[in-house]
Amino acid sequence: MPQKNGRKVVVTDMGDKRKMHAERKKENLEKNLPELFGAAASANNIFAQVSFLLRLYGFYESVADGERSLEGETAEIWDTVCHTVKENFSDGFDGEKREMAVRTLIGLRHAITAKMQVLTAYTDRFSIYEYMLNRVELRFEDNLACPEDDTAAREILQYIFMEKDNLLINVRIQQMLSQFPVRMSRGKFEDLVRAGFENYAGMDAASVDEFVYRIESAAGLYEPEGMEEYFPQLAESLAKMQKTEWKTMGEEEYQSTQELFLRTTKELAEITDQYYSLMELVNPLCAWLLNYPYASAESAARTEVFMPLLNEICGKALAKDFSPIPEDLEARMAETEGVLEELGPKLQQLQGIFSDFDAETEKIAEALMLEKQLAGIRSSALLLGNSLFAELDVKNSQKTADRTCLKEASDTLVNKLMAALCAQQTMQNRAMIAAVLSQLPVFFNSQKEVMDYVRASLASCHETAEKVAGIRLMKELMEA
Repeated sequence: MPQKNGRKVVVTDMGDKRKMHAERKKENLEKNLPELFGAAASANNIFAQVSFLLRLYGFYESVADGERSLEGETAEIWDTVCHTVKENFSDGFDGEKREMAVRTLIGLRHAITAKMQVLTAYTDRFSIYEYMLNRVELRFEDNLACPEDDTAAREILQYIFMEKDNLLINVRIQQMLSQFPVRMSRGKFEDLVRAGFENYAGMDAASVDEFVYRIESAAGLYEPEGMEEYFPQLAESLAKMQKTEWKTMGEEEYQSTQELFLRTTKELAEITDQYYSLMELVNPLCAWLLNYPYASAESAARTEVFMPLLNEICGKALAKDFSPIPEDLEARMAETEGVLEELGPKLQQLQGIFSDFDAETEKIAEALMLEKQLAGIRSSALLLGNSLFAELDVKNSQKTADRTCLKEASDTLVNKLMAALCAQQTMQNRAMIAAVLSQLPVFFNSQKEVMDYVRASLASCHETAEKVAGIRLMKELMEA
């Protein structure tokens, strides 16, 4: 096998390439499928373990350095992860224990996902209040100077259209919509929201659900399960901000509200990071367990080199001892260098083949009693992919979004938005509309329409603090 810097390099060998080629041509599937499954399990085994070790080591170091603290549920999840490693890899492999461990980890995924959905909903809600605070802040600035509308409009329009890339232009238009003063009737807003559904006619109904979720989230209206139950300290801070009279807010009240906002969002970011980082541990550990029994002896031997280090970290963590890792074990981290980069292309090839299995190949795999391994390989593709919170057992509805479906979805969403606009303060309404507009498909048909919107937005805004805040925030985006 090729060498690099004195160590083995993980590559796709000619045998694996022949198996992939044979599968595509449906040649001798009874012989090639088991070998292909074995190659996938072996690659997943190494990739998952190295991914897990890198995350585990980083998490342990952050706790040891005092950068993060664990308590309550996050401490329990961390202990479960470390205990799972010790029980399934240090104390000898047992099929029944493995099955139980996989179920436990999938249960943790559901628990973490539920918490992250609530945390994301809080993040969306506090983003609305950040918009409002930014515009109140300038009320208390002495000698606030407002640029001429025409000058500001020209600078921003030049920024939007200075490139010829339509995608980039659309992104910059959405930036402008998210920051500029909103002066729009509810009827016009409703029309734009309904028009946003037109792009989904004839598409999978799931894409419509995703669009609705994006709009509700931007508006701060998405209500996941557990919103009333989880994180009461965040709910308390949000309630205080909701009761604030924003139109008449004085400087002292602004300062106390700003302090509450900064304190709460700092805590929100820290909690979110905890759960996010724990999911980065649970996913590869679950994939490792799914593939370990089916991996080749060579693959298993490669992963054994990291077990002393893993045992050391997990043992210390379970003992609540976050002292430094011995140097001889810590040195083994160098063995992870380049492994993920080398294995990545091979995994992409293999995942592409498994995702394209036709009915005939599926039947042969079932006849060979490979269906359980196939499910594990497909789950591993999700667990080791870029989406940490991907659903492992999602079913494709195959339902198409027809006109009736689109009308029902748009009616429900519009009613929810309009109810919120009736119940909220004016400044919160403007913040919500701006957030929603930035998520809608760009609704301008020409450069002139964009120019007219920018100029009208500035001209119709008679609150100097709001106008200047929008211009300044837009310039910050322009200069980023």
